[in-house]
Amino acid sequence: MLEELYIRDIGVIDDVTLRLEPGLTVVTGETGAGKTMVVSALQLLTGSRADSDQVRHGAGLALVEGRFRPPPPGADEWLREGDDELVVSREIASAGRSRVRVSGRLAPVSALSQLTGAIVELHGQSDSARLAESAVQRELLDRSGGAELSSARTDYQEAYRAWVAMREELEALRGGERDRAREADRLAFELSEIDAVDPSPGEEAEIDAELRRLEHAEALIASATAAASAVADDGGARDALGSAVAALRAVEGVDDKLETLRARAEGVAAEAQDLALELSAYTDEIELDPGRLEELRSRRMALAGLLRKYGPDAAAVVAYAEEARERLAALAGGDERRAALEIETEDLAIRVADLGKQLAERRRIEGQRLATAVEGHLAELAMPAARMTVAVEDADPGPLGADRVACLLAANIGEPALPLGKAASGGERSRVAVAVRLALADADDTPVLVFDEVDAGIGGAVALEVGRKLARLAQGRQVLCVTHLAQLAAFADAHYVVSKATIDGRTVAAVEALGERQRVVELSRMLSGTPDSAAAARHAEELRATALTEADAAADH
Repeated sequence: MLEELYIRDIGVIDDVTLRLEPGLTVVTGETGAGKTMVVSALQLLTGSRADSDQVRHGAGLALVEGRFRPPPPGADEWLREGDDELVVSREIASAGRSRVRVSGRLAPVSALSQLTGAIVELHGQSDSARLAESAVQRELLDRSGGAELSSARTDYQEAYRAWVAMREELEALRGGERDRAREADRLAFELSEIDAVDPSPGEEAEIDAELRRLEHAEALIASATAAASAVADDGGARDALGSAVAALRAVEGVDDKLETLRARAEGVAAEAQDLALELSAYTDEIELDPGRLEELRSRRMALAGLLRKYGPDAAAVVAYAEEARERLAALAGGDERRAALEIETEDLAIRVADLGKQLAERRRIEGQRLATAVEGHLAELAMPAARMTVAVEDADPGPLGADRVACLLAANIGEPALPLGKAASGGERSRVAVAVRLALADADDTPVLVFDEVDAGIGGAVALEVGRKLARLAQGRQVLCVTHLAQLAAFADAHYVVSKATIDGRTVAAVEALGERQRVVELSRMLSGTPDSAAAARHAEELRATALTEADAAADH
């Protein structure tokens, strides 16, 4: 429930707090006093677009706050432990910026539509005209259909989206056949080029190393031979080291330090022996092989050609080839995929058609029920001869169904059923709008309903009946209604009046909760244009007495 609504610097409203109770609450006042600003504030709290023009002239910031108890569904993530209420606020700066806070924390505007939009439903004057739109009629019908119709619609929409996605994939496959053929030819050529060389990861480094040895084979052999001779020939390093070891052995065991040096000399002599052997073996390994050299140069050139096209090294070329084979295989399977998609798309089309028929049938059943409910309300709104038809005709599948929905009305006996926009006068359209909303309200449990002068074009006994119906609708929920009809206002559980005055050269609107005596005065003003008319006062007292009597009778039941 919306317990409190705070409004500051919205339109002509300076600073206003409305404390709200369950039941029917009406807001009345002179034309231009700022009644609709209350509705505008609620629209802001439910996530509607904010406009800097809504900020009171001269104010830097407008603010709307709402206190909900108990918190609406989905509010848990915003609540602190122990919280039993949710406070949401909307700030609109004159510079155009807008801020949302939920439980004191900054939040996106979408949080408002998710939280408060789910429990507050607003009906404005423009809704009567919108009832003539086919899309609006379909949505109203679906809303009234409950869980079964909602489930049928969900099943259809899921199948329809899958069908559309599959058709798009199939069309893309069909439309890209030439491109795929060109791509397949290119990949096949590239793979033949790579396969002809058949590179291995790291191969270029191995080839470069072998090339260097073969290109410098003569110099390598000469250097190794000279080094081996210097170490191993008579009088070379090996003999010199042997002489050093022999000299040190002559005093073996005399001095520990010299023993250490002798051991080192023996190790160096042994190392020299090994070095001489390895140098000799190295010269035997190196070959002068012009054929092998040319072969390696040709291989390196072929690898260089691949690296220029497919990667910085042989490993990248191999990886590219693997990807190309996979893509070529996928392209080769395109025909198979297309054939499979054609079958799947056809099966889905059959399913969409079947679910569309089921959805249309559910809408026809619900359309009959909704039409009967609306006719019942219209009869009580002085249109006893009105006949409502909700026509559901088959159509090509679309995002919302495979049908067209049209609400037709025969307002009087002998008249043909015509679309709502053509079948009723302005006052009749208002009554139809009220009847539809009442029928919908019976079908759902939205806890807070807001009506903004939806009684336009209605008066007399019809206005009384609208008041009765809204009072009945408010049982177990909150209904807030901005109205100009005394007959409707008389049935309210709470009555606020909006008035404006000039203070310090500025127009300021104030909102006042009326007591019982003040209500009669306001009803008199609404009836006659002046609160001082004795006749209007008697009429107002009679209206109020009638409303209280009916309220007591309803409570007894």
